[in-house]
Amino acid sequence: MSSWKDKIQKKYGPHEHCIICGKAVPESRKYCGQGCKDSALAYENKRKKKSRVQMYFFVVMIVVMIIILIVPGLFAG
Repeated sequence: MSSWKDKIQKKYGPHEHCIICGKAVPESRKYCGQGCKDSALAYENKRKKKSRVQMYFFVVMIVVMIIILIVPGLFAG
């Protein structure tokens, strides 16, 4: 008796699924079409930009904290 996985494998053959929409695609591809590829690239670029902005904010906050902690000590003496 064959399992449901064997039946699906026999019916559709070896395949992967588009990482954006989930449609079946050949094993050698990640996306079903140019639209999904563009969506994935846009999402990746947005994520990278957000990461850069967060890093800049973190660096600025560190600099501000250093200034707040050190500058009053310079004028206290």
